Amino acid sequence: MHHPHRLSRRAALLGTAGALAAPVGAAAQQPAGEWPTRSVRMLVGYPAGGANDLVARAVAQGMSDALGQTVVVENRSGAAGSIAAEAAARALPDGYTLFAMASAHVLAPAIRRNLGYDPVRDFAPIALAASAPYFLVVHPGVPATDAKAFIALARHRPGSVSFASSGVGAGPHLTMELFQAMTGVRFTHVPYRGDADMLVDLIAGRVQAAFASAGPALPHLREGRLRPLGVSGERRLAAAPDVPTVAEAADLPGFAMGAWWGIVAPAGTPEAVLRRAEAAAVPTIRSAAFRERFAEMGFEPGAVSGAEFGRFIASERERLAEIVRRAGIEPQ
Repeated sequence: MHHPHRLSRRAALLGTAGALAAPVGAAAQQPAGEWPTRSVRMLVGYPAGGANDLVARAVAQGMSDALGQTVVVENRSGAAGSIAAEAAARALPDGYTLFAMASAHVLAPAIRRNLGYDPVRDFAPIALAASAPYFLVVHPGVPATDAKAFIALARHRPGSVSFASSGVGAGPHLTMELFQAMTGVRFTHVPYRGDADMLVDLIAGRVQAAFASAGPALPHLREGRLRPLGVSGERRLAAAPDVPTVAEAADLPGFAMGAWWGIVAPAGTPEAVLRRAEAAAVPTIRSAAFRERFAEMGFEPGAVSGAEFGRFIASERERLAEIVRRAGIEPQ
C-alpha cells in the first residue's frame, strides 16, 4: 500500500512470487488462439465512482480499443472487496475474466479470517495501473507547521494527540502504525468508517491528525481546511509538489506507504493471453491522457507489469503482514 515508484528494488526483496509470475494448471497449456473473440469482464470489488472503479474503467476502455473487443467493468461490492476477489479467483482461467486488484486485497489476509482467496497464489499479474500516497495532515489549530514539530509535540505529550484513520486495519491506519514505529511516538487512535466521516471530524477539529487518502484530501488542502505535513510516498506528488515526503520532512529514510490498483487474471490463465492483455493495458496506463486524468486526484500511473508486478504483490503481502503483526492487530 505504499507509493510504488521503486518497485524493482522492493520486489527483489522477495523471490517467492512464482505463483504470480507463471500460470499453472491445465488452462496454461491451452492455446490462446485469437483471444479475445468475445467481450471480457473485469470484476471490481467496490461501488462505481470510487478510486478502484475509476482506474479500472480507464484501463478497460484502453484495453477495449486495443483488443477490438469490449472489456466490461462489473462492480461486485461487499465484504471489503472480497466478494469480487473470490469470484475472480474461482473464475475459469480462459482470459475472459479479469480482476481489478487493490492494495486492500493484498492486506486482507493479515486482517481477515477465513478469506476465500489468496492474493498471491490465486492470481496471475498483468499490470500495476496506478498508485497514490496518503497525506499526513493536521487540523490548522495544531501548533505544528512541519513534520518534525509534529513529532516533537506528540513526544512531549504522549497519547494526547488524536490520530484518526479510515478504519482499523485500513491502509491509513497501518501507515500511522509504521509512523509510530519509526518515530517512537504514540498517538491515540480514533478509527472511522471511511474517509468521509474522518475528514468531517478532522476539519471540525474533533481529531487532530490523520493519514488521509490523496483524492479526498486534496481539495481540503487547497482550501486551507487542513494543513499538509508530508506525503507518504517515495517522492513528492505532482499534484502537490510543495509538500515534502514524510521521509524527507521527518528524516525517516525508507518510510513509504500508499494505495495502489492493478489488473490481474485468475491463476492458470494461458501465458499468451496474459501477455496480450498486458500489451493492451500498459500503453493506456503510460499514456499522457491517463496521467493527466488522474493527476488531480493525486494518482500516478503504474510503472511495472507482468512478473515484476507479481513479485511486487508478493513482497507487499509480506511487508503489510509484518506491520499488522507488530501493531498487534488481530484478524477479524
